[in-house]
Amino acid sequence: MAKHIPVGPAHELSEQSPRLIVHKGVPYCVTRVGDDVQAFVAACSHKDLALVPLRLKKGRIPCPHHGATFDPKTGEVVEDRGKTIPCGMPPVELTTAADGLLYLRARKRHRKLLTKKERRRVEREATPV
Repeated sequence: MAKHIPVGPAHELSEQSPRLIVHKGVPYCVTRVGDDVQAFVAACSHKDLALVPLRLKKGRIPCPHHGATFDPKTGEVVEDRGKTIPCGMPPVELTTAADGLLYLRARKRHRKLLTKKERRRVEREATPV
């Protein structure tokens, strides 16, 4: 079952800093590029590790473990740094409520993208929602 997690108003999102939302140990990345707002599971599929700490470097989201980079607008792999990365960051549905707040749709399958050990690490290193 999906759960809608509050992100905040779209106008508060910065192009210079992706927003990290953590729910049940799953890191979600909410990005703004121009007028486009996107959400992804902040995970690198090279070794199923979270992109935590989450940051933007030279217009890309780097994997803090392997140095691969991801496009903040599409979630696709931009530079794999010689690693085998099966896919980019998985997209997550965003909805806007009547009050103008954005919500991301957290799904149970998102938890399966990371090991329990990795989700616990994310919980320790980031402030969960």
